[in-house]
Amino acid sequence: MISTTLPSIAQQNLTVATIERKPFSYQEDGVWTGFSIELWDSIAENIGVTTTYKETTSFPELLEQVEKFYADAAIANISITFQREEMMDFSLPIFDSGLMILAPIGGSASIFDAIWNRDLFLWLAGAAILLFGAANLIYLFERKKNENFGRTYATGVGEGIWWTFNAIMNAGFEIVTPTSRAGRFLAVGLIILGLFVVSAFVAQITASLTVGQLQNQVGGYEDLYDKKVGTTTGSTSSAFLTGKSVRHQGYERIDEVFAALESGEIDAMVHDAPILSYYAQTDGRGRFSTVGRLFHPEKYGIALPSVSSRREEINRALLHIREDGTYEALLEKWFGSDYQ
Repeated sequence: MISTTLPSIAQQNLTVATIERKPFSYQEDGVWTGFSIELWDSIAENIGVTTTYKETTSFPELLEQVEKFYADAAIANISITFQREEMMDFSLPIFDSGLMILAPIGGSASIFDAIWNRDLFLWLAGAAILLFGAANLIYLFERKKNENFGRTYATGVGEGIWWTFNAIMNAGFEIVTPTSRAGRFLAVGLIILGLFVVSAFVAQITASLTVGQLQNQVGGYEDLYDKKVGTTTGSTSSAFLTGKSVRHQGYERIDEVFAALESGEIDAMVHDAPILSYYAQTDGRGRFSTVGRLFHPEKYGIALPSVSSRREEINRALLHIREDGTYEALLEKWFGSDYQ
């Protein structure tokens, strides 16, 4: 059998820093697993070394491990950036990613939602006052000249309400024609006013439905300027938001950002697309979803101390793993067969 293990500088144990970032790196029953972890395990097997994983709690701490030579490497969802490259080395890219937005799933607006609206109730109250007021006026004007309104007050006003409603809604008074001059002026005024009242009423319902559909809607980072946004401190997502002048809250741990989103402390979360997609399909299923398109494309890599003697052999191992099908198998295992 031909060994697929590549030559290594020395058989030894390497300390690899990592962080909880599902589905790239996380602990399950005390054992580290995830796409990045299994990829590193394959690399370690290829170069003939063993691994001791060193947990960190924040991205600045994770990067500090390799920058200050506390670890031989760091792996998770580490984006390769110009600023980081100045402080450390990177392997060849191990994953294509980018940023995305995670937000609560909003229900679509309904007629019921539109009815239970303060502004609409004010319109209805105003319409009721108008009907009652006009009914009293037509009763006052017509009670002595029109037998339809010349009965008792209750009967006359009741007839007046029905007459006023028809005048406003049908823009006419075919049911009962006022005989007094004041009554006719009132009728014409109601017809004209009715054109505005009906139009305003329809517009209010339409506006209520539209607002309900647009409320909390986020289609891209351009929609975040009036939202409460959260992400992790020291991440590329924080740097991107700062560069776009989007105010946001930074959290040390990613689980703190998820908790803030769940509690309503923030309206949306910006972070790495595969991490947010994984959360939306697992812990946040049915409650949160990714919105908009992927933006600010990034490539992940393995972070290494500056001038690392392991960089070349790690890169050769990565190329070998891609060519023998190991990489594609890991990609399908963690992200599905239709992952692009």
